[in-house]
Amino acid sequence: MKFWKGFAAAALVALPFVAGSAQAQSADQLKTLVVAVPSDPVSLEPGTNKAEPIGSEIILNVFDTLVAWTAPDFKQLEGRLATTWTVSADGKEFDFKLRDGVKFQDGTAFDAAAVKFSLERTKASNSYVKATFDLIKDIAVVSPGEVKITLSAAYPAFLSILAQPQSAIVSPAAVAKYGDKFAANPVGTGPFVFKSAQADTNVVLEANPDYFRGAPKLAKIIYRVIPDASTRRLELESGGVDVVQQQGQLSAIAAEDIDALKDNKDVKVLETSSQIIRQLEFNNSKKDGPFANVKAREAIAHAIDYDGLLQGVFGGTAERVYGPLTSNSWAFNPKMKELAPTYDPELAKKLLAEAGVDPSSINLKLYSFQGPLWGAVATFVQANLADIGINATIEQTEFPALRALQTSGQFDVALDGRQPWYNDPDAHITIGYLSSLADTAMTFRMPQDKDLDDLIVKAQQTSDIEARKQLYFQVQEEVAKRVPGAYLFSPKLIVFTRANVEGLVINSAPPLNEYWSVYKK
Repeated sequence: MKFWKGFAAAALVALPFVAGSAQAQSADQLKTLVVAVPSDPVSLEPGTNKAEPIGSEIILNVFDTLVAWTAPDFKQLEGRLATTWTVSADGKEFDFKLRDGVKFQDGTAFDAAAVKFSLERTKASNSYVKATFDLIKDIAVVSPGEVKITLSAAYPAFLSILAQPQSAIVSPAAVAKYGDKFAANPVGTGPFVFKSAQADTNVVLEANPDYFRGAPKLAKIIYRVIPDASTRRLELESGGVDVVQQQGQLSAIAAEDIDALKDNKDVKVLETSSQIIRQLEFNNSKKDGPFANVKAREAIAHAIDYDGLLQGVFGGTAERVYGPLTSNSWAFNPKMKELAPTYDPELAKKLLAEAGVDPSSINLKLYSFQGPLWGAVATFVQANLADIGINATIEQTEFPALRALQTSGQFDVALDGRQPWYNDPDAHITIGYLSSLADTAMTFRMPQDKDLDDLIVKAQQTSDIEARKQLYFQVQEEVAKRVPGAYLFSPKLIVFTRANVEGLVINSAPPLNEYWSVYKK
């Protein structure tokens, strides 16, 4: 159901704009940023946000969080609604001093009570963040300008969690006014104010002139829904849209079109490494079957032509992944490059023989997401498996069905991946490899393994950053020994803009754009 169901037709705004004159239209265009997106946002409600890209990005432009990642390298957190904070020696208490004089877009005052209200509301209503928000033991309003959050256990990544869309601070008065219609009438403190939405057409935001960091340079943002990738490209080239972005998916514009766009003087192509990992993963909870033996899993890992996949399917728009973390993670262990499997079909055949596995007896269902690019990845892997004698049938499956298959363990191998929404190794490691979470999400379904589990929990809860880093180095090496899957690639985050768009900086985790600093020249 569209989140704006029930809006009055008079409140809806659609393209194109009509200006009083060509000169006025030109001025309006320079103050208006049109962002092409493939579909409507699922919701603009922080309290129930489940990391859906389009809605999440709009949330981060309409609302603020207590802290946020600092551009342009996004390696440190800065205060937004919080000015300063302290963390107790045991890592369980977070004390925030709040920014004074900030108002919500409905004119009501932002204060510590609003922080308590918002975070407790998300904790009560959002199962997606249960694993992290359930750690919140208490939120105390110390004063209107100070809030103390107490956790039940140390969790150094908690500050990163507070930078996510689910942690955005909402107007308690607006929630009281709109009730369950708040998603269609979102009110925050952010640089842009939600104005209107029209199903399958657009979402319109307007500048917040009273924004505490200063008014945005843009007057308006229009998220324009354009489902077809080729149409998005044509609109970008003609100037009908200003921005086309990847939104964390495999592609927003066909990979073969990217080189042509790079040669277009009217278009800029912004690229950065992501922390997204896509892999061929085994059902590691299975105690029998062809891949119960680690040598058989090693064989599959050596059967994949990683460089051929990166160049042949992605044309340089993706990068190699060497293990459980991407190489741009602050906790990446450089040794993983040496430990990572190389493409060696003959070694793969030898390992299968040593495992006592006859490849001709294996008839796999290779599950993957839907879409032509996922189909190309699956076909490439299928051919690699055929080269070592394994027959695989591709089963492209809608996301809900694929998730159900994996959480119930009804598969041997599947193409899958994880997109971290906070800049911490915990985002990949804990959910992916902790055995107690094996059947709670799309994970590697790791079997009980006390040594590995204890190491993961220790890394998650250690406060000292350098000590955590060394623990995650160990985790990566231990995971590599178990060969839970074949790590295939990390798609680059690619944003296409018109040449006159300035001030846009791409964040890798979460891969969402903020437009407060963006302008057109």
